[in-house]
Amino acid sequence: MSKTSVPIPSGSASEGVPAWLSVDAAAWADARPGSWARPLWPVLALLATVVAAIAMEPVPVCSEAVPCGPDWIGMVQMGLAVGLLYWYARLPELTLVAAPVLAAIVAWEELPSAGWASRAANLAVIAALGFGWAGAWARLSARQGQRRLIETTARAEQRLVEPAGPLTRGVIPISAGLVLCAVASGAIVLGLRAVHADEGQAARATRTEAEVTGRTDMSLRVRTDDGRRITVDALFPEDYTLGTTVEVLEGEGWRRLVAEPYDAIDWQLLALAGGLPGLSLLTTGYLARRRAAALHHGPVPALRVME
Repeated sequence: MSKTSVPIPSGSASEGVPAWLSVDAAAWADARPGSWARPLWPVLALLATVVAAIAMEPVPVCSEAVPCGPDWIGMVQMGLAVGLLYWYARLPELTLVAAPVLAAIVAWEELPSAGWASRAANLAVIAALGFGWAGAWARLSARQGQRRLIETTARAEQRLVEPAGPLTRGVIPISAGLVLCAVASGAIVLGLRAVHADEGQAARATRTEAEVTGRTDMSLRVRTDDGRRITVDALFPEDYTLGTTVEVLEGEGWRRLVAEPYDAIDWQLLALAGGLPGLSLLTTGYLARRRAAALHHGPVPALRVME
């Protein structure tokens, strides 16, 4: 059957527009995804498995041989996990990309060096990500199927009443998303610069051995080989037993433990605080703009519905 293309008159539907009957509504409802694909279940599964993986992960001990430092891969993992808790419910399109990326990072970074308990927990995380990805795919596929049912039932397309107005939908979330992503990018750049500056100072510093003589919540009191008593900041002072020997880097007005390089956690948190909502707003704005553009660029399906 050929499709007509005439503007919809204001206040009423034109002649020839088919009615949306109860049988059509029933077919549309039957095309919905199963209850297993509801966002609640993958959210709970991911939350439970991530908590278990964190609890099972062995806590690394800082040492001169294996210094602690900024964990950029861990920041990405945390950001994607937190973001997916929201994207499962509101942005399944973004879930289809983020879930496989996080699963690949977990498989590459966590599985090879983990113990059996941690490995089992991380495998559960990957399974939860796969479950959430399948649910998002099912929801999007069902949405497309329902749209096809409506288009098939309509059998006719109508143009919107002119003027349709300028295409402005999505501009605000896209603009806000770009600003937040710029903040996140700036935080990452500043964090990397701070790490590089710390590495430069460490390369020029003098390395001194010292004995731990006391601890506070955020520092160590140590005695150097030449008898000096100094205080050094420490992120994990509980890892250093009294009487053990540590190595200290000293420069002009600067001092730190060899085992504890500069930690860019502040910049990382700022990057997450800006990047996660920024990415969500960009995706939301893009989808809104694309859907609005479809209404401006051609006729749309029309149905007469009882109100």
